Amino acid sequence: MKKVGIGCLIIIGAIVLLGIIGAAGGSKSSTTTNTTTGGVTPTPRVAEKVTAREIADAFDENQVAAEQNWGGKYVELSAKISNITDNGLSFTNVASKDFSMAQISCRIKDKQQVLTLKNEQTVTVRGVVGKQTIGVIDLSDCEVVK
Repeated sequence: MKKVGIGCLIIIGAIVLLGIIGAAGGSKSSTTTNTTTGGVTPTPRVAEKVTAREIADAFDENQVAAEQNWGGKYVELSAKISNITDNGLSFTNVASKDFSMAQISCRIKDKQQVLTLKNEQTVTVRGVVGKQTIGVIDLSDCEVVK
């Protein structure tokens, strides 16, 4: 009886161990090895070009669907700056509807990029679309393209 119980524990332990090894080895890296220098070079991300209006209208139409369709996508868009803060840039009046509350908040990775910008200036930014909270559509990891 004890031999059967110990055997089951060994089998269960082996399955758990294989699962851990499989999970650790199964992750994919987004880097490539540079054979000439021996270093690792990050794979460049390509942003999907969209309009600020396209994003804002999608969130105005159906926030749940927009978060599913746009969430996590790396996008590039141009819009007129309405506010510059320590957190980044805000773009208002970007939706088609006259009384839309939708605005885009672009959290800039490198604060140095906002030092020369001015409100009402049109800029092009790249970032990752997140969720919408109280009308504000989050765009994270932003960079100013100009």
